[in-house]
Amino acid sequence: MFLSSKTPLVALDVGAHSIKLAQLNPLNSKNKYELTSFGIMPLKEDSIVDGVIKNHDEVVDALVRLVKAEKINTRYAVASVAGEAVIIKKIKVPVMSAEELQESIAEEAEQYIPFDIDDVAIDFQIIGPSGRSGADEDGDGEDTMDILLVAVQREMIYNRTDVLIDAGLKPVIVDLDVFAMVNAVSLSHDLTEMGAVALVDLGESFTHVNIVLDGVTAYTRDIPVGGGYCSRRLVSAFDVTYRQVDDLKAGRLPAGVDSDKVVEVITSSFDKVLDEIQKCFEFFSTTSNMEVEKVILTGGGAMIQGVDGFFSEHLKVPVEIIDPLKGIKVNSRSFDKATIAELAPLTTVALGLATRRFDYQ
Repeated sequence: MFLSSKTPLVALDVGAHSIKLAQLNPLNSKNKYELTSFGIMPLKEDSIVDGVIKNHDEVVDALVRLVKAEKINTRYAVASVAGEAVIIKKIKVPVMSAEELQESIAEEAEQYIPFDIDDVAIDFQIIGPSGRSGADEDGDGEDTMDILLVAVQREMIYNRTDVLIDAGLKPVIVDLDVFAMVNAVSLSHDLTEMGAVALVDLGESFTHVNIVLDGVTAYTRDIPVGGGYCSRRLVSAFDVTYRQVDDLKAGRLPAGVDSDKVVEVITSSFDKVLDEIQKCFEFFSTTSNMEVEKVILTGGGAMIQGVDGFFSEHLKVPVEIIDPLKGIKVNSRSFDKATIAELAPLTTVALGLATRRFDYQ
């Protein structure tokens, strides 16, 4: 089959606890979509550890069951990767065409990548001119431009695509979680008009920070601490199962459990994450002379009752919990809107991936 921008794709967010599936149908209005498919399939504990699929067969089986349950007809899939195998940097290079940069990007990138250049897949996005480098008093120097450099270890890509292939799917796009977040937030916000905004994905194993300046990624970092640490502390403190942890996080407490103690355990569990996010903000401020003006939270951790409040108190900026579905048409005859709304923070990456089309962009 000849692939084009009209080829239907299925978006799959393979996370630590579950696989999220989504499909969006473009409407006539620019950047407007209707939700046509959405589903979640839980995974057994430790199927995915630190972003790496460890139990291949379990993930394949879950994928097959999810695709069948949602009655997905297309075999063409878009997925994403994240974690320490991903490098994203804003760098300066001499002004050149996209075609010229494509030929020289490996040489330009090698000095910024801590992996063997032959072991990574490289891509880039031209941001715009950045001035002249090495200019002297006469103004001599070299015209430069800013680009966003992306490098991903091929092993991590294969770790994702192999399970899709074994589940009978054909991966045609592999994106990054942080870019999918931008696409999802853009469904309900105009990031180009918001200055410096930090998109923070509170995942199970990682906290992904993506600071977007006027709609363009300016700084990213994956913090190797996530909601799993909070879950483990709650299990230990209250002698509950992992299945009961979500109830504690949502404020649904069993008899005899002290709510103040639950809040204390949860908030203290995020001390390390908050400190590292603050360091991200300080680094961004130092290098850009700009301040982060707002934080948008997503991911499973964003479903914790009151999380926006204590993040705002610590970071000293307004904090919003994302609802990417707010900008999407959802047919109440096909979906339970209350259930979808409750799961909104979990949908972000899948919905962001679902906006992608096979256009080589």
